[in-house]
Amino acid sequence: MPKLIMHIGSQKTGSTSIQTFLTQQPDKMAEAGLSYVKAGRGPAAHNKLAFKRDTEQFPVLMKRLVAEVEGAPDKTHVISAEMLFTTRMARSMAAFLPDDLRAETRIIAYIRRQDKFLEAMYKQVVKTGRFKGSPQDYAKKREAALMYSKILGTYADGFGTENMVVLPYERPLFREGDVILDVAGHLGMTNVTRDDLPEKFSNITLSREVSELLGLISNKTDINIAELIRVIIRNNAEGAFYSGDSFSPLERREIADKYIEDNEFVRATYRPDLENLFDLSDLQGDLDDAGVPAAEQVIRQRQAQIAVFEAIGQSHTSVCEPG
Repeated sequence: MPKLIMHIGSQKTGSTSIQTFLTQQPDKMAEAGLSYVKAGRGPAAHNKLAFKRDTEQFPVLMKRLVAEVEGAPDKTHVISAEMLFTTRMARSMAAFLPDDLRAETRIIAYIRRQDKFLEAMYKQVVKTGRFKGSPQDYAKKREAALMYSKILGTYADGFGTENMVVLPYERPLFREGDVILDVAGHLGMTNVTRDDLPEKFSNITLSREVSELLGLISNKTDINIAELIRVIIRNNAEGAFYSGDSFSPLERREIADKYIEDNEFVRATYRPDLENLFDLSDLQGDLDDAGVPAAEQVIRQRQAQIAVFEAIGQSHTSVCEPG
């Protein structure tokens, strides 16, 4: 086993659930000879390494990280942060780690098909009020950043192609169809079963309508959106959960087509064992360019309103009480 394993994400590939699992299973990790590094870690993820990149704290954090790893040479140390999935952080991590440690570092990266990534990220940023606009607007903003070869190549330059573990975020490829069990396998945690998995609220996909309504509420009120989402999920509200509803099938194929060459380069470089990097079978043939029909949109809007306002009534009673 390597001395250091860096799980770098990317976003929307179950990273939060993976990090929750790692923080909740110190005994299982110890049994497997692993240690979840404390230096640079917040409650669950090592995002401080990215957040502090341009401050005087970054070299301090990196020195602590190296000291922690070198202080327990009999263990394999693990860090996890989806915020590391940038070329800038790849260069910084390589620059601040000693040569001998870099040679014994393994990089684990899950990557998601670009159209699916854009939908998941759109819902994420719109529901928290961080983005105002359509899914198509968001796709234009982010599409240039989804050439995975650039980020992976920068890590390969710093740590060696042979130390790169690139994993398409495709459930049929996961151990028992679960990303946490899959990453546990790559960490050598053969002692993990489904009983050890955390509750995965973060992986439940809200509908576009619910996400956009939550964004409006986030921008206009002080209501706790995270708590609202927990209540909506707990209620299993009708019509509140959809995937594949932000882009039409034809738009999805148009997005995927932009990355054909780059994805093929990634496959040939890091995963030559795979026939295709991603499953594109749902994007074949004649595809609808209309998206969700207008009549169904009306139904979904009403379902979203009921789901959200019932959740507000249950979790924020003071908001609903007359002043």
